[in-house]
Amino acid sequence: MPMMMVAGDHANNDMAGDEPDSHKSILEKAGFSVTAYVHGLGENPAVRKMFAEKADEAWEALKSSTHGNEKHAHMNN
Repeated sequence: MPMMMVAGDHANNDMAGDEPDSHKSILEKAGFSVTAYVHGLGENPAVRKMFAEKADEAWEALKSSTHGNEKHAHMNN
């Protein structure tokens, strides 16, 4: 499973593609049976929720940091 938010070109081609140098082809050549699960983590509702919560936390921290710097700058003038 790709540890990416979306399964794009890299996951579809380099990992699960039929080209001889893909991870899937290399594993099959080594004798493994491979079933590619080409879905990004962003398809999981719990991961999307966690991602949005962390983005909100980061935004709030950034806003607090920016407002704190503006107040400090006004105090020095």
